[in-house]
Amino acid sequence: MLRENFDKAVSWVQERIPADLARAVSANDLTSAFDALSALPARASATFLIPDLFPGVSLETLYVHDVGKHSSDAGVSDTMTRPGSVSPLALTAIGTAIAKELQDTGTDMVHYPLDGEAEVIVFIPDVRSTVLHATGTTLLTS
Repeated sequence: MLRENFDKAVSWVQERIPADLARAVSANDLTSAFDALSALPARASATFLIPDLFPGVSLETLYVHDVGKHSSDAGVSDTMTRPGSVSPLALTAIGTAIAKELQDTGTDMVHYPLDGEAEVIVFIPDVRSTVLHATGTTLLTS
């Protein structure tokens, strides 16, 4: 996401979250969270699944590193390593907004293509196997 889109993204989140959560999380915290999240793909060198990116929200996130590749192995994050000093409350707000949008539209996943050959898919846990199959991803767990 480009920096100039952060204001729109913050407004989008604030319009979809409950009023008490909107009062508890600042626009600056949301902007910082979007900034940190947008920097992750540049540092990634492999496909990975984060089942707990959005604390308290039942969504999973798959980052697919090389979309053009027919299949890919991925690791699973056992615990979320938050980039920098990202507010967990901001991540909860973002996840809550995405979950509301999924519910309102009757969908179970959303796909964000990124520059180059990468994509991010945010989805409800019930469709994990479908997402992994569709992306040709095999999870490597210990």
